[in-house]
Amino acid sequence: MPADSPWPLLPWQTVDSNIAPMTTSCRLLVVVLLLAICGFAHAAPPTIVLADGKAVSLSEDQLRSVPRQSLSATSHGKSARYEGYDLVQVLKAAGVSPVESLRGKDLRLAVRVTAADGYQVVFALSELDPTLGGRRVVLADRADGAPLAPADGPWRLVVPDDSRPARWVRQVTSIAVGP
Repeated sequence: MPADSPWPLLPWQTVDSNIAPMTTSCRLLVVVLLLAICGFAHAAPPTIVLADGKAVSLSEDQLRSVPRQSLSATSHGKSARYEGYDLVQVLKAAGVSPVESLRGKDLRLAVRVTAADGYQVVFALSELDPTLGGRRVVLADRADGAPLAPADGPWRLVVPDDSRPARWVRQVTSIAVGP
């Protein structure tokens, strides 16, 4: 550790080493992070894992075939107009059996939504069935007419009828259906 620094030397540094290479590395890291954030706004839809374990990634064209939804909702005291896709319709487009015909063993199925940081929430599939629970859940990609901010998107669940926004998952990466 240099006498004038509280930090230990990194393996590639010497007491006499020039700090310029580290500055360049830091700049490169910032550029890479900025590019990742910018590309985040155009990310593909989340992967959907079906009950049989098959992973499905919807193409943008497949997702465009699902009717868009728009709704106003409030989260943490902030109201916004969200746009996106009804979660039930997204699941149908991915090949999940029609939710409206849930019977018998299918009533035990759940939908687990996972965020980029590992945060997960669960819905009973019957909770989403319009003939049973009828809970409205939207996989949103826009708020107030603009793409979601990187901290929230590119995909976010909006659950307007929940008493608090604990299941409003930000940065959705996967949706799994299973027992």
